[in-house]
Amino acid sequence: MKAIAVIPGEKNSARLLDVPVPDIDDNEVLVRSVRAGVCSTDREVHKGLYGTAPSGEDYLILGHESFGVVEFVGRNVSGFKKGQYVVRTVRRPCSACDNCSSGASDVCSTGNFSESGIKELHGCMAEYFKDDPNYLIPVPAELADLSVLLEPMSVVEKVLRQSYLIQRRLEWKPKNAMIIGAGPIGLLQAMLLVENGMTVNVVARSPPFNLKSKLVASIGARYISTSYQSLDEAVRDIGHLDLIVEASGNSTMAFAAMENLENNGVLCLTSITGGKMETVVASDKINLDLVLGNKVVFGTVNANIVDYQNGLRSLEKFANRWPDVLPAMFTRRVPLQQYAFALENFSEDIKTTIEIS
Repeated sequence: MKAIAVIPGEKNSARLLDVPVPDIDDNEVLVRSVRAGVCSTDREVHKGLYGTAPSGEDYLILGHESFGVVEFVGRNVSGFKKGQYVVRTVRRPCSACDNCSSGASDVCSTGNFSESGIKELHGCMAEYFKDDPNYLIPVPAELADLSVLLEPMSVVEKVLRQSYLIQRRLEWKPKNAMIIGAGPIGLLQAMLLVENGMTVNVVARSPPFNLKSKLVASIGARYISTSYQSLDEAVRDIGHLDLIVEASGNSTMAFAAMENLENNGVLCLTSITGGKMETVVASDKINLDLVLGNKVVFGTVNANIVDYQNGLRSLEKFANRWPDVLPAMFTRRVPLQQYAFALENFSEDIKTTIEIS
């Protein structure tokens, strides 16, 4: 079968390989890939910034945003059948920590987890992949065309779920929110917060009147371009912010957001930054404000299976409420043979997919 693979740690090493179709045992499922989403994580693995091959192999198949069709079911597997649509979760647990043992590998304590297409586990940018059925999410046919968005949607769901969990320490009824970044995470987060009754402001670098700003406006949120207005100015215009979600991929924005969080507010950091950028921050002021304002800053990565399940329900709601928005997020659909083009990054892209079968 064909697969897009990298040599971990080697810059720009992605190539199309011929590799064997995975053998499955009686407890596994073989899935035929239909498409895979491309995100900044895939591009950073391709650039050699991180990534680990499976034990005993010198290459890693890319891809963690999946959508496929069940091809073969092991004899001990129940609940799945040939022809069923599925999405796989990303992370697999370590064998040592309490969180992984309780089904919460997204908050693994040891760091010895594995991740599809990222760390020690081959990904979904291949004609076939295999998996344990416990890590496969059945997808209804009516969401088939959109379900490659389920992995980023699960991250978005976890942001909101954990924000509310943390804020059980006080009375917290968030009304005003800011999202920094208008990529897939930022747009899906905006939809989720609007759906939950918040006033939502999306801040991004792109100038207004582009596709991203139009999608933001179409869901009833406000788009603010930092090409015309600084983050500080935007916050002054907006007023009190109960929740900020940083999803820009620019680490300096995380510290800028810390300076603009209101009392009892929550800042969630979602960007994965594999570079070496440095910045100067007003550390005394940030520390003082966080302490005196009972503010929370937390990071989140990956998602729990409950977030995938919640994500499916939310995608269905979004599709019904804003039928044109989710399809419009797919700005490039690239054939498998043109994978190199898919791994390039263009400023006005939202979601690029690799069409596999």
